[in-house]
Amino acid sequence: MDAVHEPDNRPWIGEPMSPVVFRREWTEALKGEPQSDAQNVREAVKEVMNIPESVLKTLEADCSPSTLCCGEESMDVAKLPAHCDLLTLRLQREELQKREADEAYRMKTQQHFRKLCFLSKVNCNNKKQPGEVELHEEERMPSNEVLLVVQVFKPIKMPEGMKKVRLGSQTFFFKIQAELAMPSSLSLRCLREKITCISDAAVIGDFSENPDEISDERAVELYKSGFFYIGNTFYNDMSDRSCRDYSKVIINWAKDPKRKIGPFKTADMAETTLSDLKLRLGYPYVYVHQGYCEHLVVFSDMRVLHPHDSQRMSDYPMSLKTSFPSGKRVICMLCHQSSVKWVTYKNGRVPEDPFFSCDTCFRSYNYMADKKKIGKFRASPFLDWTTIV
Repeated sequence: MDAVHEPDNRPWIGEPMSPVVFRREWTEALKGEPQSDAQNVREAVKEVMNIPESVLKTLEADCSPSTLCCGEESMDVAKLPAHCDLLTLRLQREELQKREADEAYRMKTQQHFRKLCFLSKVNCNNKKQPGEVELHEEERMPSNEVLLVVQVFKPIKMPEGMKKVRLGSQTFFFKIQAELAMPSSLSLRCLREKITCISDAAVIGDFSENPDEISDERAVELYKSGFFYIGNTFYNDMSDRSCRDYSKVIINWAKDPKRKIGPFKTADMAETTLSDLKLRLGYPYVYVHQGYCEHLVVFSDMRVLHPHDSQRMSDYPMSLKTSFPSGKRVICMLCHQSSVKWVTYKNGRVPEDPFFSCDTCFRSYNYMADKKKIGKFRASPFLDWTTIV
């Protein structure tokens, strides 16, 4: 994989690092550091400035953030003063009025801001539920737990003849599907359970003979196999009796010395925690499921849990951000207006294979008035990323 991704030429890819080593070095770096609280800080200020307690209280009152407000000044940034000659406030008022009056402009502005705000939130926390009680010791995260931020990318379609795909490529638009906070004590199986993909929700089968009778069984219920490929090791999901070892085919294929890849190792993802791995921040690893659906997985950050993070073990893996730009919806190839609901294969009456169409065009073009099928083709329901995930 290093020959493909060339990590030495990618400054954003870090050196191999174990969460266990990271926690140990972080703990050692803090040894001997004085632990200060608010009272210790007050005592230190009094000693350095050589002032009594009464003067210190006066300083605290004078330097309080509340003194920055003038009288009944509003702290609401969206509520602008009624009488003000400042050009910046006048332009801001005009902008807010335009957004309120023009819905299309407001939606376009919101989409623009979403594209600019690509960073995840700093703190990992969920909204506290009303009436929530204090956590028991067994429900609380371990002290000095290491958190990793995991970015899961949407799969891309590989063009024929292309051998390399890089994250920095201008040919492909790699889009983040989800961003998760993952404690190092959890297994790769827990990470997989949190990854949502449209391929898992797809309906398997040919429904061209009777499109009104669609099965409720989803792909994830039929094909439960999958693996993570991290550091020349395939971490397979063998949690179900029906799971297959996807890596066997690849390992046998790589045994040919002419290919100059391997050797590879295998392990069970349910028995492997993130603390067992040596990870490179920024390096694109691989997650494969449904046989051919491949996602790039990048560990973008590693840090120690702090008091502002959620301390509840059950909150993790935690979704940090899911409002990434999802792209445009897939449009029917016949009417060029409605969203796609069906995809057909091996249909000789259309110019492309596969062919995507909305429900109305699909039924009117491929079936007679008595619902008899015209020609030979296979048909399956189509699920769009922009409308489902």
